[in-house]
Amino acid sequence: MLLVVYGDDAFRVKERARELVAKFIEKHDPTRMNVDEVVFGKKEDLDLGKVAEVVQAAPFLAAKRLVRIDGMLSLVTTKPDAEPWAMILSHVPESTVVLLVDALAREKIEKTELSKRVFAMNDVHQYPLPMLSGGELRTWIQQRARVHGATLVPSVIESLIVRAGGDTWRLETEIAKLAAYAGEAPVTEEMVTLLVPSEFSEDIFGFMDAMTSGRPSFALKKLHEEREAGADDFPLFGMLVRQIRLLLQTKALLEERSGAGKQDVATEFGVHPFVAQKVLGEAKRVSMEKIQGWHALASDLDSAMKRGLAPDIAVDRLVAALLDDR
Repeated sequence: MLLVVYGDDAFRVKERARELVAKFIEKHDPTRMNVDEVVFGKKEDLDLGKVAEVVQAAPFLAAKRLVRIDGMLSLVTTKPDAEPWAMILSHVPESTVVLLVDALAREKIEKTELSKRVFAMNDVHQYPLPMLSGGELRTWIQQRARVHGATLVPSVIESLIVRAGGDTWRLETEIAKLAAYAGEAPVTEEMVTLLVPSEFSEDIFGFMDAMTSGRPSFALKKLHEEREAGADDFPLFGMLVRQIRLLLQTKALLEERSGAGKQDVATEFGVHPFVAQKVLGEAKRVSMEKIQGWHALASDLDSAMKRGLAPDIAVDRLVAALLDDR
């Protein structure tokens, strides 16, 4: 039997592989004497003889053994190289489970010569784990929060995504840190702001400022630069939604208290006074009806992303609406 765990979500790849090994130990090998692990970090490390030896070895005082091999699929890329490795994997004894693990994007793994041969074999179980986004990412964060004993409401999850992006390795670290800081209390947006550094460059805030101050050409230039630098569109969408929500809250505060100033906004919504001043000026310039329209569109696009709309399209539509209305 061959089990293949792969994908560019390195944290979930690691966790899924760990779970499969733990299940094997629980079911077949409580002594842990029949679990072998081989790790290849670079092509020069590949050792055909070593893999052949551990794969063909008989179980010791047990019915099954497991061999975990990390990195092999992504390193064996040519047809001549793939042939002997595929031969070994096509003759795995019934008593052996081979677990192949590779933290590389699904489309890249599935194009390698060895992967093509492996996936065509009998009794192969694939576990592709791509990077998460949208509702799947939110659900994953909620699950990891429960693992760490933390309570995160939806608005806090959005703030976390905005600051940390969709990298599950980093999110795992940040969730553990927030859980330790909060103790038995729920995690708040203020805690996220305090403890989680933003993944965006300072220029992304130039983009946000351009969006809210009516400089369309500069805003589009900044958006292009951030994407070129590798910014993830899903947290970028979250930043835009957060800005719209803050504008809506500030506009409502101004209608309730006409003399409200930047310190009132900063205190009421937990933002830096500089941010509060920017949002306050924008809220004074834009009508409540227009802000509500942006908020409604953002809500519709968020729902569309949960049904499969690509985050970059959602960002483009929201940016277009914001700039068109100015």
